[in-house]
Amino acid sequence: MSVNDFGSIREALEFLVGRVAAEAEREGSALSEVERKMLYFSETDWTLPDILEVNKEFERLDDENQYEARIEGLVQSSLRRAQAENEEEYELWTKAVDKLREGDYYFLVMIDAGSPSGGSKHRWLPTLSDSRLQREPGDRLRLWLTALACVFGTSALLALYTWAFGTR
Repeated sequence: MSVNDFGSIREALEFLVGRVAAEAEREGSALSEVERKMLYFSETDWTLPDILEVNKEFERLDDENQYEARIEGLVQSSLRRAQAENEEEYELWTKAVDKLREGDYYFLVMIDAGSPSGGSKHRWLPTLSDSRLQREPGDRLRLWLTALACVFGTSALLALYTWAFGTR
């Protein structure tokens, strides 16, 4: 698969499920059929034809919190591996998650929770506070100088306003 956008949500979902399932096998505890199929769960969008039966079986056999924690860990591991070993694979993750966001999937909850950073639409992507990213030399100095310029600029404007209009 190339770094082109995924043609459908189904393609993106199959890519992501495949990566998480492969990571589980690498870690020595493959996903069961029910666990794997639950990654396709959606109440409103395309899903597996037998998903209602799979969901009933999942509710009967699995602990939802343990399952979600496991998938979140697998997402983290798979992303770290992709980012460290294969930039194209990491780009595919990005594009697949973007495509999956066009729908409403249970898997997205675990992808977002398993992300190394939090808060944005792309919570699983690294942020500037992520220690894995290298900063350019002088970034911290530019940040401090900008902050000081903002503080002094605001103070100067306030002083000018007070001088011009007074506090009568």
